[in-house]
Amino acid sequence: MYSFTKGRFDAASGTAKPKWNQLALMADYSLSPRTDVYVQGLYQKLSGSRTGTNLDAGAFITGAQAPSTSSNQVLARVALRHPF
Repeated sequence: MYSFTKGRFDAASGTAKPKWNQLALMADYSLSPRTDVYVQGLYQKLSGSRTGTNLDAGAFITGAQAPSTSSNQVLARVALRHPF
């Protein structure tokens, strides 16, 4: 999955146009008819002009504990699923 977001932030100090690029990969492997394991990885990069706000850090990724403190963010997840 690839996602691109282009923002616009207007303030008294001027206009900023941040951009977010996000790339995610996922693989799933069946262990049995009802059980599987999956691996997921996500990378996010912020570029463009700075806003002087929280938008200058990586956007909050669902499942991450907190937003990144830099313009890059990585999330990795390994999970085992077994429906009842």
